[in-house]
Formats: sequence, structure tokens, C-alpha cells
Amino acid sequence: MKNKQEIRQAVKKQIEKEQAGLEGQGKEHDPTGSPYFVKNGRWCRTKIARDGGENTIPMSNFTAKITQENIIDDGKETTIFFTIEGVLLGKKALPTIEIESRLFPGMTWLAQWGSRARLEPGQTVKDYVRHAIQTASNDTTTFSTHYGHLGWRKIAGEIVYLHAGGAIGGAGGVSVRLSKELERFRLPPYPPNKPENAEAARRGLQASLDFLNIGSLNVTLPLFCLVYLSPLTTLLSPQPNFSLYLHGLSGTYKSTLAILALCHFGPFSGVESLSNFSDTVGILEKRAFTLKDSLHVIDDYHPASNKRNADNMESTAQKLIRGYSNRTARGRLNTDTTEKGRYEPRGMMLMTAEELPTLESTLARVCVVSVEQDSVDRDKLTALQGEAAFLPYAMAAYVDWIRKNMTSILYEFPKEFQELRLRAANEGFHRKLPEQAAFMGYALETATSFFYENKMMTREEVEEVIGKGWNIFRELAAKQQQRIADDNPIDRFFDIIATLIHQGKVKLEPLPPCTEETKGSGERIGFFNDHALYLLPTAAWHTVQAFCLKENSHFPFGKNTFFQMLQSKKIIEPSIKGESTQFVKVLGKAFRVLKIINEGIFRKTVTSVTD
Repeated sequence: MKNKQEIRQAVKKQIEKEQAGLEGQGKEHDPTGSPYFVKNGRWCRTKIARDGGENTIPMSNFTAKITQENIIDDGKETTIFFTIEGVLLGKKALPTIEIESRLFPGMTWLAQWGSRARLEPGQTVKDYVRHAIQTASNDTTTFSTHYGHLGWRKIAGEIVYLHAGGAIGGAGGVSVRLSKELERFRLPPYPPNKPENAEAARRGLQASLDFLNIGSLNVTLPLFCLVYLSPLTTLLSPQPNFSLYLHGLSGTYKSTLAILALCHFGPFSGVESLSNFSDTVGILEKRAFTLKDSLHVIDDYHPASNKRNADNMESTAQKLIRGYSNRTARGRLNTDTTEKGRYEPRGMMLMTAEELPTLESTLARVCVVSVEQDSVDRDKLTALQGEAAFLPYAMAAYVDWIRKNMTSILYEFPKEFQELRLRAANEGFHRKLPEQAAFMGYALETATSFFYENKMMTREEVEEVIGKGWNIFRELAAKQQQRIADDNPIDRFFDIIATLIHQGKVKLEPLPPCTEETKGSGERIGFFNDHALYLLPTAAWHTVQAFCLKENSHFPFGKNTFFQMLQSKKIIEPSIKGESTQFVKVLGKAFRVLKIINEGIFRKTVTSVTD
């Protein structure tokens, strides 16, 4: 085996041999002022020797140029891509490749050309070849700007709506570049540029209205409103603060309904084109940012085969739901630790699911639409699927209508929204629910105005649909309020305590001088008298946690946060110092306790045991 010294000598001799072969040959290319040239299809450079002579140093067995520089503007930051063409030994064209500009100096992209394209040995050869490519590209590179998102954008002084095929509005010539997964978000030209496109637009408008009739209005109308709210997302202030949650058992056509809704934005045909819970949170957040003023469908939140998968899906669902509600996203860092922009959601989200999200606060951020086995008319569904290719024409017409009416929309929305929210208000409801109804109502009124002006609906039909819509919105809000109440963490905590007492797994002892009998049996978790409950905080907390673990669930809050919640809602009596716990003496021994003074909870956990 050769040692390192022998290898170095062999490499040195090979370089000298190649240099000798190149000496004296005419330069094939010599850019003015450039130290680089091509000999026998190789990048070479001139090195001045100590005696003043010139030595030819080969650098690579290929030549290359940057032919295109594409700037992608996603509304937050710009990314530059280089298109590079190369020739191997002056004879064989290498595949055209595109790389992000930040990867260019490292030359690692060379691996895309395989093992034949190679650099000569040397610590600085990569820098020389990089410099040679850039020098040779000075006069041949073309520059283009593309937009890397959907939705509204001001370009050359005009507001246009971007989609994968370009823009609706403006003077034309707008280029949009999206990832392969998002290229289907493509609308037809508008106004129609051919007679047949005008007929397609009419069929699209009719198909969109027919969407309302493929099943129960309780299902189709909220979806219809979501579709027509999506292009308004970033125009409205405040922005919509909820997502639509299509919930039902397997086989109820949830995904099919979601795809038909999404067909308004492009040619979608199957679940393979949808985001799902197999995608990473990072990818889903980036798509939520890119799909500005559009609809992001995330499919199939389903029961998992193990707890880890279930926890991952629930965590993803919670992050997305909160992100769309709060219009926030995780912070990111550049490689130099400076802050990078956040990918906050800029459109609307539709999630299909077989399971409901947990947490009271999360439930308030979704509009749950339940799909039953008989919610969809299969024949009408099939018929509409045959017309789905025309739905993008309806959306193209709608965004053009929004563009022409944008001034009045922006001016009138704040007042209209306040009136609609007041109309939807109901004492006792979570404050977010009337806002959901107000946004849905605004979308319905805006969409029906559009269809009325296009002579697709009469005034009577508009009023009828809006009337039915408000009945549905109120019903959805009432059902959602009940779900929120059922998932209240305080109620859940004390329901678990009461259940364990009934089962005889834990007990409450009477606090002297109370003479009642002990409630339950097993581990002591507290005391009671005739007007209050005194829970041992650690024992009670661990008991509830063990119960949740056994039923493969989890309690949504930490101990201290939950105790603070009890105090803020005046369920416990704080100590003189304002702490959530206080001391009581039992037979001369001091115990730190949570003193429960809420009458309803007292009845649930103490009185009901003996009723």
C-alpha cells in the first residue's frame, strides 16, 4: 500500500504532466481581464512564476456558466436561485441544474453532475473555479423576479391576486414559483380570453352554487362560506381567528367534501394532493404562510395505533389551530443566530378529522362541522365531481370582483363586522364564538352579493340563503359552546375526583368537629365539613394524573397553572398572603390544603356521594 508521501508525489507528477500538455496550446477562451481560460475543455488559470514566466494551472475537467438568476419573493424574504449549465471536457453537455445561491460557494452542488465532473486537487481550487464561473457569466446571465406565495400583492402600483399560473389583475407578465406540492393552486385567466372560457366561467359559478345542494346545508353552507372567506383573509382587519373542523367517522365523505371545496382554487382530485399529519410541523407552517388568501386543507386527524403517534398528531393539530387563530408562528434563526421572519398563517384552514381536539381554549378556535353518514347525497356529489374542473373559474371571477370592489370592502368591513358580531352575540357563549359566526356571516353576504351581481341568484334567493345561514351559524355556536363546557378542565378535574370517590379508590375524611361519615375509601386526598372541601394538593393532583394515564389521556394544564386558574375563578379561597393553598389543623396536625368554596363543586364531590 502506498504511503501518503508516495500519493502526494504521484498527484504532483500528474499535475505537471497535464500542465506540460497544456503549455503552448492556444487559448480557447480568454475573457478580457480574466485570469481564467479554457484549454481542452478544462477551466485553467495562469500563474506567474518567480522568473516572470507563465504557468498554466488546470482547475477542473468541465466548464460552467450561470445562465439564470431567479429571485423568489415570498413576501417575507427573498431567495436567489442560480441555473447552471456545464460542459464536460468541451464535448458532453451536463444536465442543467438549479441551486440556491447560498450553496454556490461551497461547490457541493457539483455532486449533482455525478462522479465525472471533478475539481483538481488543491485547497483553493474551489474558490478559483467558483470565481471563474462567475467571471464567465457576467454577460450571459438573465435575471428574473418571481413571487413565492399566493394571494393579494401590490405589483407596479396595482393590487393583483397571485396564483400558480400568474396573477389576476395588473398588466400581466407576473411569474409565480411554488413548490411542486402547491403548483395546483392555479386559476384560469380572468376576464375570460376565449368564448369557451366565458361558458366555463358560467358553469363554474353554477357548480359552486350546486355545492350547497350536495348534502345537508348544516355541512355544505359552512364549507361554502369558508371557501369564499379565504380570499378575503389578509384584507380584513381583524383577520379571521378560527379554522373549520370537519368532523365525522370514516366513510362520511369528509375528504371528498374537502377536495371539492379546494377545487375552487385549482385542479385537485385526490387526497394525495392534500397536506396531512404525516407532514412535519415546519412544512405545514411554511405552507400556511405560502397559501396566502387561499385555503389550506389538512387531511385525516385520525385515531392512532399508539400513544406516541396520538400525542404527535394532537400536538400538530393544537399548534396549527392556535397559529391560524392567533396569526402567529414559531420564531426562526438564521445560521448567524440573527432572527428570521416568522411564517405566520395568511389564509384559512380546513381540517378533516375523526377525533375532536381537546382543551377548552382550542375548541373555541375552531368551527366544528359534524358530518354524519346521511349528510351527503352521493348522486349529487358524483354529479358535482364531474363539474369540479369548472370551479376554479368561479374563484377567478370572485377574486376579480373583490379586486374591483376592494375599496368599499376595506372601508365597510369594520362597521359590518361589529354589527354581525353583535347579531351573533349570546350571553354565556365563549367570546370567540360570536366572532366565528360574524366572519361566516360576512363571507356569506359577500359571496351572495357576488353571485347576485353576476345574475346567478335572485334577491329572494339571496335573502333565503342568508336567513338559513344565520340559523346554522347560531346552531353551530350553541353546539360548540356545549363542547367547550364539556371539556372544561375544572369540571374534568372534579369529575375525576368524584368518580374515584364513588369507586372507593380515594376518600375524603370529615374535618372536626364535622361528624359525617368518610366519603369513599382508599388513599386520603382531603377533608370536608358542612360548607367546604379541603383537598391535599399533591395527593389530589397525583390521583387525577394517575387516572388520566390509565385511560391513555392527559390533563391539559400543569399543577401550578391549574391551581392559579382555580383561584382566578374564585373556586378556592386563597390564604391571607394570596397563595392558592392555606393551612388547616386536623387533630393538632397542620395540613396544607386547597380550600374549595364553590358550592357546585362541593355538591359534586361531597354531597352527591351520599345522595
